[in-house]
Amino acid sequence: MTVQQLREHLTAALTQFFPEVPVYVEGDKPETAYFRLELISATYDRQREGRYMAVYRFGIRYEQGSRLAAEAMADGLCEALAAGESSDPAFRIMRQSWEAGAEGESALFTADYMLYLQRQKPPEGEAELMGHFTEGTRLK
Repeated sequence: MTVQQLREHLTAALTQFFPEVPVYVEGDKPETAYFRLELISATYDRQREGRYMAVYRFGIRYEQGSRLAAEAMADGLCEALAAGESSDPAFRIMRQSWEAGAEGESALFTADYMLYLQRQKPPEGEAELMGHFTEGTRLK
């Protein structure tokens, strides 16, 4: 699973659970309250030769909405993202958190997704120029 596939999965979960709140991707921003999804960080921990555990931290901001509405959405976001996890066992949510935004900043909901990556070895006789990762679907 690539970062883009994970982003699409998150967007689909938000659209399904909050159909009245658009998910902003690019272009003109909605005039009403909307979600803005962003990859905050990616961490790769080496497990053993050629195997890595990747942790992707995504942030979901509730823009142009009231603080009270953002607080009320915290539990709903948790449920929406957890429901999507059961449909795709290739990744799982490690941690979710919600933070009230500072003055002039919107609330931030973060979700850390964990998955395992396996480095592909080049065919015999070919020089390795750049490594590639593939996903693993086995969870510990």
